[in-house]
Amino acid sequence: MSLFFGRRCLLQRIMSPLLRDLDKCGQQKNNPFLLQYHVYYLCLKSCHSKTQPGEIVKNWTPDIVNGILEKLRSEDKTFYSVSLKEAVEKVRFLSNAKVPNDRIEFLLNEAPHFLQGRNMEPVVKVLQDHGFKGPHICDILISFGSITKEDPSELSALLMFLRKIYRTDRKFIKAITSSPGILSVIPDKINARLKTLQELFKSDDVLELTIKSPQIIFEDFETIQEKFDYVFHTMGISQRQMVFSNMFNYSLRHIQTRHAFLERAGFFKKIKKDKGEINTNPLLQDIVGLSDKTFARKFGDMTELDYQTFTKYFALEIENME
Repeated sequence: MSLFFGRRCLLQRIMSPLLRDLDKCGQQKNNPFLLQYHVYYLCLKSCHSKTQPGEIVKNWTPDIVNGILEKLRSEDKTFYSVSLKEAVEKVRFLSNAKVPNDRIEFLLNEAPHFLQGRNMEPVVKVLQDHGFKGPHICDILISFGSITKEDPSELSALLMFLRKIYRTDRKFIKAITSSPGILSVIPDKINARLKTLQELFKSDDVLELTIKSPQIIFEDFETIQEKFDYVFHTMGISQRQMVFSNMFNYSLRHIQTRHAFLERAGFFKKIKKDKGEINTNPLLQDIVGLSDKTFARKFGDMTELDYQTFTKYFALEIENME
């Protein structure tokens, strides 16, 4: 086992629970490669010390790229469609676009399908024209490698459409890097979903929701409506709290379980505003977003195992009711 691979396995074990907690706190990007990237990055930093200068690739020579390409071809024969010359040009283009070298190395090893797109260079140029920097471009390629197969002119038109929706550069960049898959959705479908969400939330809040919970653009609306109805009608929580809670990042079952636990532990009750009751309930962002360990400790001074045992019995309870 190589030093790099050994450290990678160890870091995977260390980082997994940390990133899982971040995910439950709503701080982790909606990105299936986030854990792998952090682990890979730390491995590069730990293995390429001062005593091993030049280990992180600075110049993407044909020999270096060929070694990676041969490995990809041995695992997936579709990479025979990518010539060495083409691969070298694409990698060097990304480097010139100021995508950090450690991220390029990660892309090649963990999310290499961007190499198979025939339009990578014009697509990256379109992204640059719309204000995306090297790290942003890397994030997009990691999550949506097939973007390099998109028509550049259609992509540019879609980006212009999205810029008009989000209005500010910050919201525009964040919305797309949070969920690059939005670039695969036609404008009519995006418009239709935004209009439907405006029946539940204010227009500005809808835009904030699509940034905090990008899957709200793609998820079946019936599922979104079920979550909304449960939180609004059953729990009695306002739309404003929903916007800042990332609740749409979680399943309805997760929301129901957290609510039931709090109710039975005496930390939550539905407020009757017409009777002048004071709201002492926890914030929705804490109800759904805290890690199991923090949630159990904060509400009842219990252990993570206590809460997880509750979730198992509650799941059986729900199944029996159905």
